[in-house]
Amino acid sequence: MEWQQLYVENRPLLFSIAYRILGTVTDAEDIVQDVFLQASGMELEKVENKKAYLSKMVTNRCLDHLKSARVKREVYTGPWLPEPLIYQDNDPISEVMKGEVISIAVLFLLEKLNPIERAVFILREVLEYDYTVISEIVGRNEANCRKIFSRVKTKIPGMDVESTNIDEGKEDIVQNLVAAIHEGNLQKLENWLSNDVILYTDGGGKVTAAIKPVQSRKLVFRFFTLLLEHFSKVPITIELVNVNGEAGILFIEPNHLKTVVSFKLEHEQIKEIYIMRNPDKLSHIS
Repeated sequence: MEWQQLYVENRPLLFSIAYRILGTVTDAEDIVQDVFLQASGMELEKVENKKAYLSKMVTNRCLDHLKSARVKREVYTGPWLPEPLIYQDNDPISEVMKGEVISIAVLFLLEKLNPIERAVFILREVLEYDYTVISEIVGRNEANCRKIFSRVKTKIPGMDVESTNIDEGKEDIVQNLVAAIHEGNLQKLENWLSNDVILYTDGGGKVTAAIKPVQSRKLVFRFFTLLLEHFSKVPITIELVNVNGEAGILFIEPNHLKTVVSFKLEHEQIKEIYIMRNPDKLSHIS
């Protein structure tokens, strides 16, 4: 019962750490499972802070995974986007993540960091751990952890959770966009796009997607129009969903192929669009 209780109480938190560090749902789930299997054979009665100890195990596994995954991501077909997480009601993991929103835009930026920088940033900025705990988890002294965090802020100016969290106008724009799609009137979309908007599509070489980012209002509007023309040829379900704590869109085709779209806004205009179509990265979405 002790291990079952530990699992129930800590799994959502440990998954949130792994997911944010890795940017992948399946890998995060696998690592959390492996950690609990490993820990179940250990004597943890003398461990005073079991949550911190399990967090350390998960973080170390994630760091090892990132080192090997980075090579694969460098030869990935087209842009590599984080796997979207659709928040659902009455789901323990969603409840934990809702309290600590981290958008696709933030996870995408984190790809610019090395594994240890990414871990320190997540533990400090998102989970708000103090440097004593972070030092214990990542195996670096406190001074070094502070320098790493400061370096992240310098490397990616303006990189903080509050500045990249949900914009008050985002949900209204996404709701209106869904309505415009249903009405077949996309002219409104063009007005919401910033002049230098960038669109990223992740098909992983398995489905149709742009190999390079699409930039400028004109080209992004054209791309989005062609995508919706494709969707109009088949019966499709369009849903407004909560993607990583923010308003997003889920398209479901008859053959169960899914497309998840999320957005980054600046000054009430769409600055970036992230379109996930790789079926391997959407298999976790029921």
